[in-house]
Amino acid sequence: MHHTAIKYFILAFVLSLIIVLFNLFSATGKIYGFWHGVKILFWLTVGPGVGMLIGAFIRQWLMPDAIYTREGAIGIFKAKIFWAVGPQSIGWLLGALAVSEQLY
Repeated sequence: MHHTAIKYFILAFVLSLIIVLFNLFSATGKIYGFWHGVKILFWLTVGPGVGMLIGAFIRQWLMPDAIYTREGAIGIFKAKIFWAVGPQSIGWLLGALAVSEQLY
């Protein structure tokens, strides 16, 4: 497995662990035991991890070689921020939505 894929799955695991621990120790009451928490941790790692990986491949495929804006330095800054994290973030969200049925 390529180191980029490992990086995205580790990031997805850390984010899902934060979500599970927050729900476990807050008053939401949405996690019903240890195995339910493990199940949520698994699905929130796999789905968003695959989504971020697909987003990274789409980013490499679609990212422009040059960025031209009418907003000057601010426009270039916003475009660079988007191309740095935008496709992966969209992939995380779509991956979470794809496995949302498994989170109950």
